[in-house]
Amino acid sequence: MFEFFKNIAEKNACQLSGVCSIHPSVNSLYELMLSEARTCAFYIVKLKEFKICDKKAMAFLVDILSTFLINTSFNQKKYLEIFKKLNSYKNQIKDEYVEYCTKSQLPCEVINTKIEISDNTTINELIEFSQSNIVNRQKSCDKKKFRLFELITIFARLASIDIVKIKKFEPDFNDFDYEILRFFALTNGYSIRDEKIIRRILEFSDISLKIHQKLFDVYKNQFGEKQDASVTMNYSKGHCILVSGDDLDELKKLLTTLENMKNQGLLEEDVNVYTNGALFLAHFYPYFKNNKFLKGHYGTDNAEYDFSNFPGAILITKNFIQKIDSLYRGEIFSNKFISFNKVFDIQNDNYEPVICSAQKLEGFLNDENKKIMQVGYDSDDVGKIVDNFDEKEVVIITGKIEGKTLSYYNNKKVINLNCPCEADILLEAIRKLKAKNVEITIFFAQCNLVSLFMVLSLLNQGLKIALANCPQALINPHVIESLKEDFNIEIV
Repeated sequence: MFEFFKNIAEKNACQLSGVCSIHPSVNSLYELMLSEARTCAFYIVKLKEFKICDKKAMAFLVDILSTFLINTSFNQKKYLEIFKKLNSYKNQIKDEYVEYCTKSQLPCEVINTKIEISDNTTINELIEFSQSNIVNRQKSCDKKKFRLFELITIFARLASIDIVKIKKFEPDFNDFDYEILRFFALTNGYSIRDEKIIRRILEFSDISLKIHQKLFDVYKNQFGEKQDASVTMNYSKGHCILVSGDDLDELKKLLTTLENMKNQGLLEEDVNVYTNGALFLAHFYPYFKNNKFLKGHYGTDNAEYDFSNFPGAILITKNFIQKIDSLYRGEIFSNKFISFNKVFDIQNDNYEPVICSAQKLEGFLNDENKKIMQVGYDSDDVGKIVDNFDEKEVVIITGKIEGKTLSYYNNKKVINLNCPCEADILLEAIRKLKAKNVEITIFFAQCNLVSLFMVLSLLNQGLKIALANCPQALINPHVIESLKEDFNIEIV
């Protein structure tokens, strides 16, 4: 049913174009940014021990961690600008820490880095430095510790994405900024025992569930209680905009801008808006279901294919994470922290240029045959199933599965949620089943960043967890190895 959520490792254009893995130079640059953020996190933790807290620096670092850099065609000027700001923060926080230690006559722990940044520093110089830095880092710790550090890094980054989403609606929310940075700062500690690292990962898993719940509550307050949905899967004649990623706030702002332009007489012809990829989630909320401009969902989970066939303007939201290196750039707009080359940046949350672009483009020339997808999203129904459950053992499956996979659980009771974005329903089902002392196995039938984050968030819940094989384009194999070897996650 959820065809667009199929594992991108299966039918992805990257297998044909040869860009499944991240380019070494791009990886080097992002690892360098993470290295600077890691050092900043170290000093922030040290200062917090002295009751010194820089909330602005923490928020900036969380923003950095939420950024994924996987395309070779990124904006190098923007990268340099952000990296220099990050480097400046690091030096400032380090100086503050050393000054306090000196005044208080306390011993200082300092992380020495050889990188020197000037106004003339180039991307190539950063790549060269980072490549040697990566080699040294890998040599500094054993295989197990290295894979645990990689798992901590992706976990902190995924938690940061949810925090950034929350801050779209509550800008002053900072309850978890320090916890994320304290967790991420562990990756500086080569002498920390592996057992302590594993314990801290399990502790952060509990924090992650609180972050999930906060985001669910924020969305509920903003957009209403999720409901069953009848989602239009075809297109209509007319000008159009495709919104891809998973940022509901940006979709809301685009729709609000359309309404305002319509009321002011600035919209000569109507513009139809379609969601793409993970934004399918919007159709469950009353706010979006009732919007006259939002016409339906378009495409698959392969952005390159969808973008190439869409005849209108395209909006890439801040947390869009797909490789589009081989895509011909047309009228594409983005609000990403570090955007792509040949893509128009959204300035100050002004979405009028996207709409004006759509009005100039041809759009769809005719109506496609009507296709409606009926999607159940009733937490009460799941609650009733669980309340009446009298089995001792159950398998909960999220995402679309094939019969062969289902036969693997032939002798067990199976609840198939059928959609990997039903995290709130999944957590509610787990809570009720645990109260009934049912032995629970969770099988995530698609491996993507959403399902990986849920796996990590459930590590400390006493569950058996299985995860489908993962695409290396987004998920480091060391992370999967750690899940398997250190946390007994079954990789199917």
